[in-house]
Amino acid sequence: MKKRLRICFSIIFLLVGLLIIFLWEHNKNIPIIIGFSAQLTGSQAELGVQERNGAQLAVDKINESGGIGGRKISLIVNDDRGMAKTAEVGDKELIEKGVVAIIGHATTAQTLEGLKETNLANIIMIGATVSTPELSGIDDYFFRVHPSFKNSAQTLAKHIYDRNRISRMVIIYDEDNTSYSKTYSKVFSDKFKELGGNITDEIMFSSATQPDFYPILSKLQESKPEGLLIVASDVDTALIAQRAKFIDKQIRLFTSAWAQTETLISNGGQAVEGMEIEQAYNITNQSENFIDFKSKYKSRFGNEASFGSAYSYEATLILAEALKKTNGNKEGLKQSLLQIHDFNVLIDKISIDKFGDVERPYYITTINEGKFNMVDEFTSANSGGN
Repeated sequence: MKKRLRICFSIIFLLVGLLIIFLWEHNKNIPIIIGFSAQLTGSQAELGVQERNGAQLAVDKINESGGIGGRKISLIVNDDRGMAKTAEVGDKELIEKGVVAIIGHATTAQTLEGLKETNLANIIMIGATVSTPELSGIDDYFFRVHPSFKNSAQTLAKHIYDRNRISRMVIIYDEDNTSYSKTYSKVFSDKFKELGGNITDEIMFSSATQPDFYPILSKLQESKPEGLLIVASDVDTALIAQRAKFIDKQIRLFTSAWAQTETLISNGGQAVEGMEIEQAYNITNQSENFIDFKSKYKSRFGNEASFGSAYSYEATLILAEALKKTNGNKEGLKQSLLQIHDFNVLIDKISIDKFGDVERPYYITTINEGKFNMVDEFTSANSGGN
C-alpha cells in the first residue's frame, strides 16, 4: 500500500513538474506587447518616424539579447496623424490589444489626449520628446525621458539677450500644438522681458491650413526686430526661416528643440545657416554608446539619428529595465519605473523622480555649414532660470 502511494505521489510530482515546464515554455512564446504612437504620415511626420525607428532599434537590441525573462518584445505601431482625437482613439485601440505600456506621442497635443485613455486604464505612457511643463509634478501614469523646457526656454532667452545682445524679438508659433508652443513662447517671453528685452510682436499660425508665411511675416518690416523665435515643426521652421530671410537678411533666427531634425537643414538650406537651437540633446557627444547607436541607426534606416530617435531608444530601454522587475507584466510597472535611478543611457545617466519627470543637461546648438554644432551646455543649477 505504501509502495503504491509512493508511486502515485511520484507520478503526481512528475506531472506537476511537466506542467510547470510546459507552462513556462508556453509563456516564453507569448510576446510582451509594447505600443508606439506618433505622427508617421504627413508633412510633420519626420519626428514621429525618427521616434518609431529609435524604439524599434531598442526592441531589436533587447530581443537579440534574449528578451525579458526569455520573452520577446513585440512593438505595435500606431499613426496618430498629428491629430489629438486620432491619438486618443489610437491609444484606446492599443490598450484593447493588450499593450503593457505605450511609447509616445511625439508632440504635446496628442499626448494630452492620449493620456485620457492611458491614465483611465492605469497604462504607462512614456514620452520621448514631450517637454511641456504642464505635465510636470503630476502623480499619474505619464513618464518621460525629456526634461521640461521651462529652464531651457528661459536659458535661451538669457542667451539671446546677454550673449547675442539682442533686445527686440518677434515670436511666431504653431497654435495647433498650443500646449507646447504657446507655453514655450510665454516662458521665453516672460524671461526675455524680465531681462529688459522687448517682444515687438507675437504671431500665431495653424500648420493644418498650410499657410503662406510671406504675408504673415510681413509684420517683421513694421516692428523691425533684431531676432525671430520660431516655435514650430522642422518643416514649418524651415519655411518660416526662408521667408524671414527674404524679408530681412540680417534678422537672427532661433528655434526650440521641436525643430531639431535633419529635415530642418535639408529644407531650410542657406536660410537656416547660423540659426541657434535650444535642445536637451548633445549631438556632438563622443561616448562609445552614442557613437555605436548612431552607426547602427544609420546602417538600419539609412539616415542620421535625431534627438527623437535617441530619446525614443532610451525610453524603450528604460521601459524594458522596469519590465524585468515585473516579469513583463503591466502590474507594478509604475512602481518599477519610479525606482529607476542613475540608469546609463546613450549620453549620460538618468533618474526618474516621484512624478515620472527627469532632469538632464540641455544645450544651445547652431547650424554651421549644414551641420549642428554645440555652442554651450547648461544644467538646472547654472541655467539662470526661475
